[in-house]
Amino acid sequence: MDMMHIQRQTTGLAMTQRMQASLRILQMTNADLCDYLAAEALGNPCLDVRLPESGSAGLAPPARAGSVQAGADRDEFARIEAAPVSLEAHVLAQIDTGFFGDDRRIALAFAEALEPSGWLGETVAEVAARCRVEEAEAAAVLEHLQRFDPPGLFARDLAECLTLQARDRDLLTWEMQTILGHLDLLAAGRFAELARLCDAEEADIRAALALIRSFQPKPGEGFASDRPPIQPPDLRVIRGPLGWEVELNRSQLPRLRVSAAGVADPAAQVWLARAESAARWLQRAVERRQSTLLRTAGCLVAHQTAFLEQGARQLLPLSMEEVAAELSLHPSTISRATAARLIETPRGLIPLRAFFSRSVVAEGPAAPQSQDALIALVGEIVAAEDRRKPLSDDAIVKRAREAGAVLARRTVTKYREALGIPSSYERRQPERV
Repeated sequence: MDMMHIQRQTTGLAMTQRMQASLRILQMTNADLCDYLAAEALGNPCLDVRLPESGSAGLAPPARAGSVQAGADRDEFARIEAAPVSLEAHVLAQIDTGFFGDDRRIALAFAEALEPSGWLGETVAEVAARCRVEEAEAAAVLEHLQRFDPPGLFARDLAECLTLQARDRDLLTWEMQTILGHLDLLAAGRFAELARLCDAEEADIRAALALIRSFQPKPGEGFASDRPPIQPPDLRVIRGPLGWEVELNRSQLPRLRVSAAGVADPAAQVWLARAESAARWLQRAVERRQSTLLRTAGCLVAHQTAFLEQGARQLLPLSMEEVAAELSLHPSTISRATAARLIETPRGLIPLRAFFSRSVVAEGPAAPQSQDALIALVGEIVAAEDRRKPLSDDAIVKRAREAGAVLARRTVTKYREALGIPSSYERRQPERV
């Protein structure tokens, strides 16, 4: 066999340390940004950081460039425990390193369809249609996503979720696969019937049941909730003379100033030049963060003006991909810019991500509808019902159709349960009202 040397040129994108730091800065809350900049100022004499009056994590504004003034009983170099990672951040981090090109776009669409439980909220066909690709291509990406940690993520139902975890533990025997394919028999305690299907003893079925009980049916519940903590808003939206205007909440933002110090020692000059370069890059990174936040929030407000003026019923379908395309940014950048962000509006303090709404393909000639708007409609219909004669899900479907929304009965049931609304029978009971 002949050995040959072949030279080949390829193009690729490498994440430098500064690129990674820039992405982290974009995703930081105002409080996290203050802590980060204060820590950087401790080691950089060219960086002057002025923290907001309210402070961040107990740090007082620094008295001079390159230092952070704190109380006498405080360790200036103490680290604050990192906040728990959300499911979305955990998944996006794995997508960043596991997908490239068009597959990455499809993977992000699947991530957007991920429910808090860790299951998929859309079918492969729906994601493929949204990404304008063949269903087989989307299915191949999903197969890769289902190898993510923890096992069971991106499952479409309970059986698939448990199957993925059994495969990860190398427990997916033919018998286990048969049992997971007949979970209804397992739930009903029909062990003898399952034993006949698996050509096994009832004791084997009970042993398999003990293993299945050790699995996590909702692998997404182990992560932090996406609900943002109670904190000052990052942005404000107000009605100006020319319409809605978005502004940063600068009272919660640190102020940066870069200064250069002259010294006679040549070695010290080289070190200070590097420190000044690092400080100026940090200043530009923070400016890019603020600009990206403003552009993203401005785009969301421009699309969802009716939502601000009339409420959730007027939310329009809007995805991160659409906003990213309009701003010429990557969808992961939009995801980072909107994560854990609060915006102050005339309707109160709301998460910035409330402006996004998944599109629901309507049955019939109706245009795609916003899922959040439909959920709000179901809530309004139930709120206006006669408490003595609660509406059934079929009746809610008819009322929704009269309002111009096309819903299936199973969809109404799903939305009603998401709102915590009991069934019509339970609402009819006096003790439940």
